[in-house]
Amino acid sequence: MSKLYTLKKNNEFKKVYSRGRSVAGQSIVLYFLPGITGRKNFGFSVGKKVGKAVVRNRVKRVLRELCRINQHCFKDGYDYVLIPRKGFVGRSFKQLGEELFKLTGKAFKNEIK
Repeated sequence: MSKLYTLKKNNEFKKVYSRGRSVAGQSIVLYFLPGITGRKNFGFSVGKKVGKAVVRNRVKRVLRELCRINQHCFKDGYDYVLIPRKGFVGRSFKQLGEELFKLTGKAFKNEIK
């Protein structure tokens, strides 16, 4: 697998939130915006509603791994921000992967037109 590039700066996240589109699932919200770099950039935003610091860090690790394994589902040249919801913690890795696959399909079904 290739390297997972991440968004790090606040203004990069704000740009995806304000100009990008979003699709929501039961436990994940996916924002996406065409980027200028020509590669996939991922950002992860985990709020305090998900849990305390230890739980939030684990959620970020799980999200990072889901994106790394499922890079083929994401289009090149886009910036992505993934936001977990409260129900994220109780779900299995397989369920989360399936949901992410459905979200990416839903996101780009409308983009192809």
